[in-house]
Amino acid sequence: MFLKLKKPDGFYGWVNLAVMFFFNIAMYPMMFTFALCLPVWVKEFSWSRGEISLAQTISLIISGIAAPMVGIFIMKKGPKIVIVLGNIVSVIGLVLISYQQQIWHLFIAYGVILGLGISVGGMLAMMSVINNWFVMKRPLALSVSMASMGLGAIVFKPSLMILINTIGWRNTYLITAAAVLLLCVILPALLLINRPEDLGQRPDGTSPQKTGHAKPVVSPSPNLYKTPVDFTAKEAMQTPAMWLLIGFSVVQFSVLQVIMTHQVAFLFDIGIPSVQAAFAAGIFGPVMSISQLGVGFLGLKFKMHSLAVASILIGMAGFIIMLFTQSMGIAILYNIVLGMGFGIQAIAMGNLIPDYFGRTEFPKIMGYTMPFTTLLSAFSAPAAGYIRDTTGSYLPAFQMSIALLAVGLFLVIFARPPVHPSLKIKS
Repeated sequence: MFLKLKKPDGFYGWVNLAVMFFFNIAMYPMMFTFALCLPVWVKEFSWSRGEISLAQTISLIISGIAAPMVGIFIMKKGPKIVIVLGNIVSVIGLVLISYQQQIWHLFIAYGVILGLGISVGGMLAMMSVINNWFVMKRPLALSVSMASMGLGAIVFKPSLMILINTIGWRNTYLITAAAVLLLCVILPALLLINRPEDLGQRPDGTSPQKTGHAKPVVSPSPNLYKTPVDFTAKEAMQTPAMWLLIGFSVVQFSVLQVIMTHQVAFLFDIGIPSVQAAFAAGIFGPVMSISQLGVGFLGLKFKMHSLAVASILIGMAGFIIMLFTQSMGIAILYNIVLGMGFGIQAIAMGNLIPDYFGRTEFPKIMGYTMPFTTLLSAFSAPAAGYIRDTTGSYLPAFQMSIALLAVGLFLVIFARPPVHPSLKIKS
């Protein structure tokens, strides 16, 4: 089976997509067990929410600083070796978290080591694999690969909380480390192939041209914009569209950090029991995945820019509902709405940059943009924690998130496709 798919007339992209599907299953507990443990650590160690959330900030800062080098490394060596090495570092970080005793241990293990591992072997490398193998089918491929993260959430969040309550958070982190070792290190090392050109194949499984030269990908629909000329990273960073997209990403990532880090603690505050709180928060993931799959199909017919605008409006509605949460039913409702909004946003953002700027220097372009995204959004989670510590409520933090989303709406509306310098009419 694998040998047939590796032939020049086959298409190995489906194997890579399957590997990335399982990769993202392991990424979920690696990234989001922190939020489940936050209220446990507050109780066990008497650390404040703001102090614990600083570990998230350190992680984001490390990720941002490392991102440009990661992008260059991916372009030189390919995403496979980057994924394997990065997640070996992540496994080390997860094991060290399980042995922490003091707050600075958390800062080092989670903030520095796991932050570096996720930056090197995480989203940028995964998206580079998808971007290498898919162009016209990218919306669907990206949605399938990322959907596993959310679909697992409805199982993982309550399951992880049950594990935390029964065998303890330390052993739960060790189990997470084993899953990451299997699905993010061993599986990619055995099966992943960097580019279709390495096998004499082409993106999307299209037939090679008899001339041996790749034919530019042309969109079959006027709604599906694809840049006719790929931008270099330098050219992309000189366009207003790139900076507007960076601003949009900062806003979305900032409010997502607030939800991911503090939602379970917020539900504890309003009196929802731990496993029920984890279940309600777990609704977010599968709804996000379903919306991602839906957008994957819609993205084959409709403009990603319009879908990005819709994601902001839906996200604002979700936070407004969140302000009035007093019961399990409303908690489930706002998670459904927020899951829809962030699911659409993830696929839209994952496609807008390669659609606007091309696939040739995609890892480098993303590597250059991620420091701005991560560093500017790094303080949203601790800010929300300190707001809760100071006011006794998370509501002001959620109101701040709505205001940020309004700014994001303005930014994405004006983020239109740029014209490559070579195509501009010279006066």
